[in-house]
Amino acid sequence: MSSTPTADAPLLSLRGIAVRFGTTRALDGVDLDVAPGEVRAILGENGAGKSTLMNVIYGLTKAAGEMRWQGEPVHLDSPLQAQRMGIGMVHQEFALIDALTVTENLALAGGEAGAVIDFEAVRQRARMRACDLGLDIGDLDARTGDLPVGVRQRVEILRAVMRDVRLLILDEPTAVLTPAEVEQLFAVLRSLAARGVAILLITHKLPEVVSLADSVTILRRGRVVGERAVEGTDATELAVLMVGRDVPQSPPDEPSGATSHSTLRAEGISVRAAKGALHLDDVDLDVRAGEILGIAGVDGNGQQELFGALAGLLQPSSGTIWVGDDGVATGRHDRRQIGRAGVTLIPPDRRREGAALEMSLWENAILDDQLLDEHCRRGILDRPAAQRFAAELVERFRIVCSGVDATAASLSGGNLQKLIVARALARRPRLVLTFNPTRGLDIGAAQEVHTALRAVLGWGGSVLLLSTDLDEITALSHRVRVLYRGRLGPPMTQPFDRAALGRMMGGLEHDGSAAGRNDRSDFIQA
Repeated sequence: MSSTPTADAPLLSLRGIAVRFGTTRALDGVDLDVAPGEVRAILGENGAGKSTLMNVIYGLTKAAGEMRWQGEPVHLDSPLQAQRMGIGMVHQEFALIDALTVTENLALAGGEAGAVIDFEAVRQRARMRACDLGLDIGDLDARTGDLPVGVRQRVEILRAVMRDVRLLILDEPTAVLTPAEVEQLFAVLRSLAARGVAILLITHKLPEVVSLADSVTILRRGRVVGERAVEGTDATELAVLMVGRDVPQSPPDEPSGATSHSTLRAEGISVRAAKGALHLDDVDLDVRAGEILGIAGVDGNGQQELFGALAGLLQPSSGTIWVGDDGVATGRHDRRQIGRAGVTLIPPDRRREGAALEMSLWENAILDDQLLDEHCRRGILDRPAAQRFAAELVERFRIVCSGVDATAASLSGGNLQKLIVARALARRPRLVLTFNPTRGLDIGAAQEVHTALRAVLGWGGSVLLLSTDLDEITALSHRVRVLYRGRLGPPMTQPFDRAALGRMMGGLEHDGSAAGRNDRSDFIQA
């Protein structure tokens, strides 16, 4: 935890901050003070207004009310103005320009100006800063849009601190980091706080709040419903304050189906990039009925390629995949084929891959071949039935929205994710193939999704869970394997050694000998 904040005047003061989006009150009279050197966590359920409040502070969203910086009234019209004042932000939804390289994005963040930019100087400064932070950002000349999600997140963190900051805002900064990387980041944040930098932290990982923050502000439906000093509280109490109810945690159930039967099996799957780089290297795996198989790893180690190959979205360069009951091997299966076999997807990027943002909620709710067929009569869409179906999903998954006719773009990130999960589970699939299904969800919503995924086992289905969140992996999985640089380590069963799994995710060990009980029936030497 950082040093105790001083009693000096707040660095930032907000009074009566209010924001409306149409008829929705995103913020309703929010007051907030942040002192120099203070680490303040902002908690709340999805749709509570946390990201909107951070966007107001960063100059992205206009608001009614008063903002003071070091006691002086300010009116922020843009992020550039906020940056010049010393406010930096790491967004949950990435703010990098995909068409530019990492170096070019960092040059923009560093305020480089003039007819000629010294990109080599930017690279050197970036390497030094990344080394200080312990962040592996790879090739600085790579096109940002081509980078895996985890690497883009690390570039975001570096981008925010490339110039001197006095207030640093972080929106779910640890979602794709290993435990070791989280500790490295927290060490940097504690060092910044000790030098007087104020930090505002949005996270749904309550142990992180207890470990790092000095104080907590809880939002509910756009209003501040409580403030707490972290000292003297714990994660359980904070969870109740945040969602207004107990959030029970339950261990994984024992596999409920016939574990000798496979819902999906892959042998020798390899994926090569256009330039010949190997992203997956001879991967074998077996998903058994009635189990959740977890694939752990830091993003960028082949998860996207594995998900794409198994989902029929990416053609492997070699290998064979069996899916469905008929046991027929298919090396060229496609998305429609696996959908007919009872496989459903929860993709890793909800805005790019999981939804059509300009379409309505009810249209997105049936954005699936089988669901669309179910809501058509003689080739004509039954719109009222589709709207009723969407309304049932909204109610069941507690999706905060203005109605099923609202666009998907109007949903918060967490509520959009819940819509995608609801759609994926609606037709009781045989296998759920999912990648980071609760990224960006609050603790209550994440628990609801976990409960829904466990329910798949009840009808004899199974789940292949790829996740960069080690807590999620160990909470849900019956077996776990670590994916590192395109190769799978051996399967482990409960009880899991989180520290050893974290080391495996970081490449410090990858033979699995210390990570849990080694299930030699399905061993692959990495």
